[in-house]
Amino acid sequence: MIIAWFWLVFWFTIKKKKKKKVRLIHYFILFLQPIYYYLSKMGKRRVDEESDSDIDVSSTDSETELDNAAVAGEGNDDDAAAMQETVDVDFDFFDLNPQVDFHAIKNFLRQLFGDDNGEFNLSEIADLILRENSVGTSIKTEGMESDPFAILSVINLTNNLHLAVIKQLIEYILNKTKSKIEFNIILKKLLTFGKQNNDKKNLKTGLIISERFINMPVEVIPPMYKMLLQEMEKAQDAHENYEFDYFLIISRVYQLVDPVEKEDNDEVSHKKKKKIANNEPKPIEMDYFHLEDQILESNTQFKGIFEYNNENKQETDSRRVFTEYGIDPKLSLILIDKDNLAKSVIEMEQQFPPP
Repeated sequence: MIIAWFWLVFWFTIKKKKKKKVRLIHYFILFLQPIYYYLSKMGKRRVDEESDSDIDVSSTDSETELDNAAVAGEGNDDDAAAMQETVDVDFDFFDLNPQVDFHAIKNFLRQLFGDDNGEFNLSEIADLILRENSVGTSIKTEGMESDPFAILSVINLTNNLHLAVIKQLIEYILNKTKSKIEFNIILKKLLTFGKQNNDKKNLKTGLIISERFINMPVEVIPPMYKMLLQEMEKAQDAHENYEFDYFLIISRVYQLVDPVEKEDNDEVSHKKKKKIANNEPKPIEMDYFHLEDQILESNTQFKGIFEYNNENKQETDSRRVFTEYGIDPKLSLILIDKDNLAKSVIEMEQQFPPP
């Protein structure tokens, strides 16, 4: 292309027949034009290539940063998943096993009766729970031969009023409910031997024994109650032993109390403790060891919370668990008829569904 342009300029210059000096200058100028054009075009192409190269590099860097961010995000997701990981425990429901469950049930009874557990023969009560053809359910995690984490059963009080341990238990309950007249009257009618002979219909009462480890989820309780009702209905001796009109439930609640501190030695000797100073009195707080008791209480008028006979046996501060308050346990008694118990079980299933 350059050579063709050169010959064109040379021919044009000679054709004009100008002076030699003029022809040479003109030739030189015209000769430089294509070279300048070519060099400028090459320079522009080089600039474009460099700009394209810069864009590619920056985009590559951006993609690399995005990939690194994605990898980091995946790592964070894995860490979050690890933090949220929970331990799954399979709870299995079993019939009560007299060969294995005796000592565990006795310990549960000791826990259920609180500070007054020493007033009863717990071994005899455990035998009544585990007797032949008894109904009830236990929860275990390592098979039938392992210790239960929770139990639910019922004892026929009406048929066992002659037993010494039942007489002792009824006397204890009647003494506790003296301050609640209506509650006490119906309990005497149901639980006093010989009082029902003049009635047209003998009302039967069952004692529900429900206890579990303190960290057991309440969601396991509704199916246990449901199975208990089904077992009582389908038992071979259902008419004789399990057609109850009322159910008595012994349970526990607790009151949160202010912590105490010991006074100095030079203070009055008969004042061993004092409450921490507080400008405003704190309201009494009550809570439930068994959350299902709130539903049972809402469906009956016969209920009450009572002090233990041996309430000062253990200091409230020593029962403190992850809180500045001490724990003062109380006795809870609930009497509910069979229809309202069935209603309560349905409400338990609705309020405490399985996870």
